[in-house]
Amino acid sequence: MSLHYGDPQIAIGIVFAVLALLLACAFVVIGIQAGTEVGFQRVHEVAYWLRKRWLALLLVIGVLVVGISLFDLPYAGGGAASRTVVKVTGGQFFWSLVPDSVPAGTKVRFNVTSIDVNHGFGLYDPHGHLIGSVQAMPGYHNLLDLTLSEAGVYRIRCLELCGLNHSTMQNTFTVTAH
Repeated sequence: MSLHYGDPQIAIGIVFAVLALLLACAFVVIGIQAGTEVGFQRVHEVAYWLRKRWLALLLVIGVLVVGISLFDLPYAGGGAASRTVVKVTGGQFFWSLVPDSVPAGTKVRFNVTSIDVNHGFGLYDPHGHLIGSVQAMPGYHNLLDLTLSEAGVYRIRCLELCGLNHSTMQNTFTVTAH
């Protein structure tokens, strides 16, 4: 993943860098004034004044960070109706996918479960990069929503040690060109 100008991560990084610089400046000022005698009443007034502003600043930053990051979360924006559902079943030592291919650009919802023990469903793009993972657990159906825009063969591997042949638990999922 590469960062580009305007990405939320860069904005958040800049905010935290500015806060760190302000905090460092506060420590320098406190260090310079460490030998000066200051009355309790004055310290009390300044501390409560600072405390209120600091809380307000943290609340504003928290709301901004949460607000900005909500647009970039990978969670489903729509229901299953707008997605192709791929039923994934894991077992020692196989993955079963129905259907096992979709056209490029398809919004896919992987409905993942297991018939025996816990497995880790990991989906790798044609370049070998992990693009999504979810637990496959007996008695549960966990959902993984992805948009698969690149045609090619995607590899599925088990990411949780599930038995002696764990390393052989692989399958493929095909994304076809339009």
